[in-house]
Amino acid sequence: MANTLTTPRRRLIVVAGALAVFVLLIWSMLPAIRAFTLVYNGAARGTPNAAQATQAGLRVQDVSFTASDGVRLHGWLVIASPNAPTIILAHGFKGTRVSMLPWARFLSAAGYNVLLFDDRGCGQSDGWGIGLGSTEPNDIIGAVRYLKSRSDLTNRRYGALGVSLGAGVVLLAAAREPALVAVVADSAWADERPQLDRMSSVPIGRLSLPVLPYEPALVDALIGARLEATSPSVAIGKIAPRAVFLIHSADDRNTTTPLTGEAQLYAAAGQPKQQWIAPSGGHAGALAAHPAEYQQRVLAFFAQYLR
Repeated sequence: MANTLTTPRRRLIVVAGALAVFVLLIWSMLPAIRAFTLVYNGAARGTPNAAQATQAGLRVQDVSFTASDGVRLHGWLVIASPNAPTIILAHGFKGTRVSMLPWARFLSAAGYNVLLFDDRGCGQSDGWGIGLGSTEPNDIIGAVRYLKSRSDLTNRRYGALGVSLGAGVVLLAAAREPALVAVVADSAWADERPQLDRMSSVPIGRLSLPVLPYEPALVDALIGARLEATSPSVAIGKIAPRAVFLIHSADDRNTTTPLTGEAQLYAAAGQPKQQWIAPSGGHAGALAAHPAEYQQRVLAFFAQYLR
């Protein structure tokens, strides 16, 4: 009788132990799964089509060029005039150049040349994943070098406008690339602290489950850069005496781009600098919510500092 009682009990212990090991294994892998998911941008990343630009009323040239670290990038160039300044557009997190068509449309109509392209790991550009803002400034710098190489574009004055992730990217790029003389950052992030803070735990309903602390190091390895050292709030002070214009919506609820971050960026920027806190629009939505005022403010900024 004793043996028949202990056998099921032993099986139960074995099953419980195996389940515990399985749960522990999954728990230990959560940071790796999240890190890979954060960086990887696979088949669903979208393929821009020139017909989309045509529908927006833009005549585009398909172009390709290399980032300053050698990554091959693809985009569209809209030429209003060979003698006009050129504005480089930077899209948001895992987006494509298509998302920047509303900006390209009004900038081109105002007489600027516009270069919009897919960041590394996005759209048709090379790379299996994104750099979370750490390596994308190399894309902007490569875009400037490409424009300089175009003999048909005689005006060598360049500006940049970035949205969301791209907003921080253009600030980081302008700190390194003096040819960018006027920069607009719409819904920018100040640093990577919110991203890094989230890596210490995993939300489960209303609870927060602590996880092993290796995710930041793994993300750094995946992107080939130090995420912690990526800080537009530090870089922005290096842009002066070139001009910076910060745009943010008062109701931006994105955890990586709080309004306090915009205030931090504006305080750190040198002169000349401007800011506009749109009364509504949410994250990166000021253009859609207030199109006339948005366009007027951006065009006035570029007319003052880029023309």
